[in-house]
Amino acid sequence: MQRHWPLVVTVAAYLIIGALFATRIPAWQTPDEPAHYNVTRQMTQTGRVPVIEQGDWQRDFNPIGPTDRDVDVDRLTYEDHQPPLFYALATPVYGLFGGQLVPMRLFSLLIGAFTVVFAYLTVLTIFPTHSYLAAFAAAFIALLPQHVFMMSGFNNDALAGAMLALTVWLSVRLIRDGERASQRQIFGLAVAVGVCFWVKATAYLALPVALFALWRSRSSLREALPGMVRFAAVAFVIGLPWWIHNLQMYGGLDFLGLTRHNEVVAGQPTTADAIARSGFGGLAMDLLRTTFQSFWGQFGWMAIPLNTGLYLVLLVVTIASTVAFMAWWLHVRSAKRRLQGQTHTKSGADVQSPYLVLTDVQNRQLTLLAVLALLTLLAFIWYNLQFVQHQGRYLYPALIPIGTALALGWCFVFSRREVIARWLWLIVLIGLAGFDLYLLFRVILPQMGA
Repeated sequence: MQRHWPLVVTVAAYLIIGALFATRIPAWQTPDEPAHYNVTRQMTQTGRVPVIEQGDWQRDFNPIGPTDRDVDVDRLTYEDHQPPLFYALATPVYGLFGGQLVPMRLFSLLIGAFTVVFAYLTVLTIFPTHSYLAAFAAAFIALLPQHVFMMSGFNNDALAGAMLALTVWLSVRLIRDGERASQRQIFGLAVAVGVCFWVKATAYLALPVALFALWRSRSSLREALPGMVRFAAVAFVIGLPWWIHNLQMYGGLDFLGLTRHNEVVAGQPTTADAIARSGFGGLAMDLLRTTFQSFWGQFGWMAIPLNTGLYLVLLVVTIASTVAFMAWWLHVRSAKRRLQGQTHTKSGADVQSPYLVLTDVQNRQLTLLAVLALLTLLAFIWYNLQFVQHQGRYLYPALIPIGTALALGWCFVFSRREVIARWLWLIVLIGLAGFDLYLLFRVILPQMGA
């Protein structure tokens, strides 16, 4: 615990600031919160998993405005197709506190803390002698304003993020151990992926991530194949009961319930309509602008953006961070050619500096993070080919790759002044904490009339 005290500080800051969001923001003011709440309400009251039906989507009530209070939220049940695990775990909280929203939000917030923990452990596994990189990534993920806002509302994103982060951590450990990895490790990874099938569709990204890890933990695909088959068998057996349930309820090949969901929410803005109205160029510009803004912070049901000046500052930070990461990447490529695979650390240990030559294992681990980032981007694009969903939070499955890239870039900038590099995580933590509090009390609550 002495070594990992930055993680303790980061999680404590996340919980304190998240609790302020959860207790101060008026009810139903995070996207889709009432629909997620109603899944748990129905499960508690009926003892059964709900099924999405026509009439569950109330177009006149969506989105809920920042100052709307008298909304018949019991009629908003369009998330009934979601896998039930998160809501089942929340039913004791619902029963114990009589369905009060704040305890439900705090439960979601607590689940979200595991994303921060597993993100830290993932980066630490890749760079075990540079724990400040892990602290940097964890601090960014913990207090990214829109992420805190979403985690402080009641929705299954919390468990989806935590389970995906757990899978990423187990995957980089598997690559690290390589041929020494045990069957127990593979089984544990398979169970984690199987559980993801019961959480949310976005958590299904865990499957290709884990398969990539199994492949890259062996010297060839032929050697990896038997373990991949056993892994898939365990994971699919866990997910199978949920898929059978959906096939029975919705028919056809709708094993995720998404086809029925799309039928129920007919009337949502579609990409085809947006192109007809604004043209492809207009749609593309709106997608880039809104996605960027809502990745950092666009609150309520996307109805409370920040002022233009703040977004310009965040754009400068984003560009500078991208440049810093690219500088690190180019430096490492150059160093690899120049040093021709030589190792070098201050201690002389056989673990290379992230600013010189990466080991083959580290390259494989970082490639896994890149694969996750690419898959997340492709899933985001696919979703937006159907509906106008320019929400930055749909990129949050890639928070660990993004946080790792930021840590590597900025710590590389200060790598010649290691004292500064070692404390950058604390600067990020304090800076984002102050920004979160400013946004809560000076932007969000005033706009919500709270």
